[in-house]
Amino acid sequence: MSRKSRILVLDPHAEAIAAAVRERISPKETVIIAVRPEMVRDDEPAAICLGRPDMIVAAARRLPNLSWGQSTWAGVRPLLPLMAERPELSVSAAKGIFGDAIAEYVVGWLLALDRGVLDYRAQQVRGDWRPLPERSAVNRTAVVLGTGSIGARVAERLTQFGMAVRGVSREGAQVPAFVRCWPVAERLMATRSADLVVNTLPETPQTRGLADAELFAALADDARFINVGRGSVVDEAALLAGIARGRPGAAVLDVFEEEPLPAEHPYWSTPGIYVTPHIAARTDAKKIGQLFTDNLARHQRGASLVGAVDPVRGY
Repeated sequence: MSRKSRILVLDPHAEAIAAAVRERISPKETVIIAVRPEMVRDDEPAAICLGRPDMIVAAARRLPNLSWGQSTWAGVRPLLPLMAERPELSVSAAKGIFGDAIAEYVVGWLLALDRGVLDYRAQQVRGDWRPLPERSAVNRTAVVLGTGSIGARVAERLTQFGMAVRGVSREGAQVPAFVRCWPVAERLMATRSADLVVNTLPETPQTRGLADAELFAALADDARFINVGRGSVVDEAALLAGIARGRPGAAVLDVFEEEPLPAEHPYWSTPGIYVTPHIAARTDAKKIGQLFTDNLARHQRGASLVGAVDPVRGY
């Protein structure tokens, strides 16, 4: 890029991300940091923006030359209307950098629930010395909704603990990390009698409400449900009703339709539901910096971008 090239960074972690980018690019490039969209000057000439999707959208009217937006999120839903408005805009999602962290989150919660970690802590507070029933992951069945890079990494980790892992995706294409994959239309075949379901799907019109009453009813008694994808995939009423019936027996939720989760939401107080504040995979500035600079090299030579978003599919 020329000496006057500008890269705009828009993210709550902009300083750290920009520093990671600077470590990997020629000193001729200039990184402009704007932590808040309102700090972007009118008619900012930058054609490239690395940032959180909603912050890119908020600054877009001040970016008339924007040609490529690299998301710091795996999801890009806020950018889809902007892509429709500006057909020339390329968008890439942060793919391939969150899988390990999310897999650790899933395995950690599964083991905590199956081995009674939370219950033993409660007993300790009461001075209660009493062994509790436990169960092993070995020879149990898991289903991962979404077979992309995150879903495949989750499947690999669960397989290491002895689980047979099935996959569900848009078209049901077979992926090596899974014993078998089904298309979304046949999701109930995949989830029948499953002991664990993990959602990693993005938010699209096709995925909204996919985890519904039928899916929960198909599970094994006292199954686990973990959502690290998008809150809109879950039919909230169906999940609450399912928890009351023991299918699933427990649900771990890291993502929600409205964030922060409203104080009056029943998830907070429903036994068997565990809430975390969208922390399954935190921002890793160095990983994002590496992904972006690798994509920058691709962008410069006109090659396809890693994580390129199809505006029709929405991911």
